[in-house]
Amino acid sequence: MFFIPVITAYVLLELMVLNIPTNFSIIGDYLDKNQNEIEVAVFGSSQIKNAVNPEFLDKTSINLSSTMQHHNTDFKLLTQTRERLKSLKTVVLEVSYSHFELRHNSKYYWKSNVFLKYYGINLLERNSYPSDSLLFISHPGYYSKILLGNYLKNDTDINYNKFGFNKNRYKGKFKTLKYDSVAISNSFVRKINKRANKKLFDYNVSFFYNMLDYCEKENLNIVIISPPTLDNYNRLRNPIILNRRDSILSDIALKYDNIYFLNSEEDSQFTSRKFWNENHLNPDGAKIFTQKLNEVINNINH
Repeated sequence: MFFIPVITAYVLLELMVLNIPTNFSIIGDYLDKNQNEIEVAVFGSSQIKNAVNPEFLDKTSINLSSTMQHHNTDFKLLTQTRERLKSLKTVVLEVSYSHFELRHNSKYYWKSNVFLKYYGINLLERNSYPSDSLLFISHPGYYSKILLGNYLKNDTDINYNKFGFNKNRYKGKFKTLKYDSVAISNSFVRKINKRANKKLFDYNVSFFYNMLDYCEKENLNIVIISPPTLDNYNRLRNPIILNRRDSILSDIALKYDNIYFLNSEEDSQFTSRKFWNENHLNPDGAKIFTQKLNEVINNINH
């Protein structure tokens, strides 16, 4: 009968997880309450998650981006929320430096369980079962960290607004370095993709064009954003990857009438004090970037 206490332990852990507000649960609640009014939907990876705070967008908006999220997940989220978002007019998509040369999310992507639980969206590519809504089992490591921070460490670094944006995300590499420009310039850039992959690039670009065609068919305007990155990150970019990305953006600008761009990768307005690390903004930087995005959206002729 060993399995009984094990099952009991998992049930208790699941209940504890469900009692902790996360950005997913907050976004899910916001989606349910505002789906008829949402005009702008934002998609992307952690760079977009931390760069766009809907609080500073004039139009009713939702940010559905998350860490390590790629275009194939973005597209599923878009198509499966389309009927619910009756007022949707503008879609914001990420094309950061090496986005076209990173692999799409696997069909076993653990966040599919999260999206099913909180957004009511099935990305599992099969019929769902009741067990698919069990969050702790979907990613024990992630939820163990949440439980540890909430119940044992009394983590006070999280302060979500009603859009699921963490307004208190300052503690990190740059704050530790006291925003010293010399120390930051000499610091090691932990993660940047410098490996060019033409085969992957071709596949991802073709997929992205399908996304754009879908949006055009749905009469949706598209804003393609490239969020700010700091100088020490930009210096390490592979010029082959960068030039290939830029060539596609130029081609898109010629082929589509409903496309708008916001590229802030080299915007000097974003000093180190606006960053959490080399390629992620802190809430101060997000406010500035979101205000820039707001200008672009407001200037779109719907």
